[in-house]
Amino acid sequence: MEKLTGVERLNYEKEITAPFLGKFGYRTIFNFLWASAGFITVIFLTHSGGLPLWLGLLLNVLFIQAFYMPMHECVHHTPSGGKPSLAWMDNLIGQSSGFVLCESFTGHVTTHLLHHTHANGEKDPDVLNSEGTPLEIFVRVIAGATLYLVTPLLTFMPFLAYLFPKGIKERFAQREQLRGPEVARAAKLVASLHLIVLVAGTVLGYGKIVWLLWYFPAWIARYWLSLVFAWLPHRPHEETTRYRDTRIFTFPGSTFLIRGHDHHLLHHLFPRVPHYHLRTLWKEIAPHLHAQGARIEGNAARQVLNVGGVNSQETL
Repeated sequence: MEKLTGVERLNYEKEITAPFLGKFGYRTIFNFLWASAGFITVIFLTHSGGLPLWLGLLLNVLFIQAFYMPMHECVHHTPSGGKPSLAWMDNLIGQSSGFVLCESFTGHVTTHLLHHTHANGEKDPDVLNSEGTPLEIFVRVIAGATLYLVTPLLTFMPFLAYLFPKGIKERFAQREQLRGPEVARAAKLVASLHLIVLVAGTVLGYGKIVWLLWYFPAWIARYWLSLVFAWLPHRPHEETTRYRDTRIFTFPGSTFLIRGHDHHLLHHLFPRVPHYHLRTLWKEIAPHLHAQGARIEGNAARQVLNVGGVNSQETL
């Protein structure tokens, strides 16, 4: 396939993605419901003695990380199919999922859209969390879990900021500059609610539940999510052009493991296409992406033929 440019390219991409747009997101709603059911069931069974605590913690890492995909889809209004009359549903699922993940959905909307606009650039908020090695990201997550609950206290005790190491204060300042004051206020509000839940739960005798079945699993889940949704698709975070700021990178089991975002480049190009349609879209649009010089790696690179086609018999 020859490389398309200008209006011809835009029309081609509009036509090929049209069948995947504007539909009610049953699968996202189902994903939210099964994650919620699993999360609540594990808490109940562990609290009643039906599950050992260590197993409950591990299972809730699994269920909590599953809340990210519904929250992410709500940023792009795919559950509602982009219908204004159903925007309340996007907000409800997004806010609920974000709360479990210890994340402000309001803030995530802003930072995630900034990431799409400035992927890998100086104004990309995600680079702060996903650059470096997996070990460096792990250290940042540990620091984040610790400092997250201190943030609300700074409103009433600003002197606590002086106790932070210089590097952390500089990172906080850089993050606030990228996110903006509105996002900072939204994030502080959600963090305050989390702190209240944790303190109240501990005082009322449910400390094991709120800390070991929610807060700690949430931050373990966030580490995993940072790796598979930010670090892996974008590394080494250097290119910023339309077809090169992220990539198609498939390997055995990758679609299940990363829930379609092994085709992350397609998400950046067409964010209103639900994640569960990205693999199908790839089969149709691969020759076009190959002609555009897109980053296509792993098994996907072997599927693109010299003529720019895709062997549909291969496992994607």
